[in-house]
Amino acid sequence: MSIKRKYVDSHWLIFAFEGAVALLFGWFALFTNLTDTGALVSIVGSLLLGLGIIELFNLLRRTHLNETWGFTLVSALIEVGAAFALLFTSDQELVWHLALIAGYTVVRGVFEILIGLKSIDDKTDKFIWVITGICGCVMGFVILNSGNATVTDNAPAFIKFFGAYMTLYGLANLIYGVHNHDQESDLKTERSISAKKAATTKRVAATAKVQLKKATAKKPVAKKSVVKKTTAKKTTKRK
Repeated sequence: MSIKRKYVDSHWLIFAFEGAVALLFGWFALFTNLTDTGALVSIVGSLLLGLGIIELFNLLRRTHLNETWGFTLVSALIEVGAAFALLFTSDQELVWHLALIAGYTVVRGVFEILIGLKSIDDKTDKFIWVITGICGCVMGFVILNSGNATVTDNAPAFIKFFGAYMTLYGLANLIYGVHNHDQESDLKTERSISAKKAATTKRVAATAKVQLKKATAKKPVAKKSVVKKTTAKKTTKRK
């Protein structure tokens, strides 16, 4: 299997759930007519909270299976922390909320680049994660460098930028989830074939051992020559 036992070795359903949630939000953000920035920020916070909960389930699964869980823990904390910061700080200015969303997008993009470069051997998967991560970093920096007035006046447009990134992120997770499922199936097939070969080899060895014992038991044993000792009878002469 080409995938190393790191974050990307999580169960394929984890990626499928994250991909579906991110893709649904991305489509909503891109095609909605909602202009209430407060409502949009709350929806973004709910999205990040959902992704964080999925990561927490992934964390529990990985710890139960004694797999590496450090990256999963960091990812869950970042997403849950960003979600709470968006949902429970409604008194903050909109610029602060958008800066937080942009910062999360940059951090998430860096994580995806690291996933592609450090945790994946397959070139197709590596390309998907690295490209998605680069897009996240670019969109995050665009929002951060736009200036307070520009961001405030065009808040719904910048939310759409984030929605476009989430669309790419969701597609990447869905594609990788399907690919990971196929790789798991291939791995199970390979293990089954190896187990059958090992069982066949063991059976052949046992059969050969039994035949060797039978052949050894049937082999005639050379008889030892018995030397008969004749004892001469002593005759006693009578006087």
